[in-house]
Amino acid sequence: MIKQNYSSSILAVSNSILLHYGATPHHATLPVLDDLLSKNYKNVVLLVMDGMGVNVLEKNLPINAFLRKHIKMQISSVYPCTTTAALTSILSGKTPIEHAWLGWSCYFKEVDKCIDLFSGHESGTEMPAHGENQANKYLGYENILLQIQSASSDVKTCAVSPFTEYFANTIEGICEHIKNLGNEDGCKFIYAYHYQPDYDIHYYGVSSPSINAMMAEYNNQLERLADALSDTLFLITADHGMTDITMKCIEDFPQVNEMLKRHICLEPRCCSFYIKDDYKIEFAKRFRETFAEKFLLYTHDEFIKSGLLGKGSLHSRTDEFVGDFVAVAVSDIALWYKAYNWESNDFYGAHAGLTEDEMLVPLIVIEKN
Repeated sequence: MIKQNYSSSILAVSNSILLHYGATPHHATLPVLDDLLSKNYKNVVLLVMDGMGVNVLEKNLPINAFLRKHIKMQISSVYPCTTTAALTSILSGKTPIEHAWLGWSCYFKEVDKCIDLFSGHESGTEMPAHGENQANKYLGYENILLQIQSASSDVKTCAVSPFTEYFANTIEGICEHIKNLGNEDGCKFIYAYHYQPDYDIHYYGVSSPSINAMMAEYNNQLERLADALSDTLFLITADHGMTDITMKCIEDFPQVNEMLKRHICLEPRCCSFYIKDDYKIEFAKRFRETFAEKFLLYTHDEFIKSGLLGKGSLHSRTDEFVGDFVAVAVSDIALWYKAYNWESNDFYGAHAGLTEDEMLVPLIVIEKN
């Protein structure tokens, strides 16, 4: 088990970038990165590779591979170490306790439903939970690109992803956009995001042959991209790491399942439980008897006060999204449902637990003078 270090984390990376461009940082910056940014490169590129933790690189690339050779340091994700929470921390500069994007599925009292935050679907279905996207309505924030624009008129900010103006959903498309933007005149901050290798690791595991081949190809393409630009600082990191898991289904544990008031929320390795009134005293004892040392079990207040979600003002929705109990995985077990729209029972790789593999990500630095 490892506890995240917010002062040396993906959150600190974002705050260093804010500080560099004259925006007000929300939290501590990363001194190593502050020094690099002080060289005032024309282009600063922040590329987030989903799930590309330190162990994913170590298990799939040789030690002399381009990406591994340029690891400046290992840094921590935030907690929960999952895309919803971690990517929002990168894009907002704030901690999960502040922004409340805690996990894949969260309970909204307004519609009495558990909702998948990114899609707006009712959890366990492919149907919109409500006519209005509840996450956008209640969890809005100003991203770091807008914060930089407000602070400086001298830098162009660009976002490359499947969800932004510079659309790209392949590594080839991402590299092409970054190369073209980087060759334009003027100072630029370029943020880019790719959903791999996370997506495939879920289905094949961390060190499967397909992931090995994928990482080799990504390594080569990113090396070619770096060679194509000058006066550019490349920062390549991940939102979280990944680990191989054994998926367990809550329906197979009726002694626990019968106590739940509603769908498990957050993540299969960071489970938020809302408990029926009659079982609130009994739940902890029964859960620990069932899962022993596989999870750390927190009460609502213990989890909020643990520091796992970082420092800052408690968002009202954070308080609501943390159920009566939270179970944090510290072994190989994940816990979800048999019949679920993304077939989590077939997953071989996951994240959001408190293991080193899930929490540690690389800060890869390439300086092109």
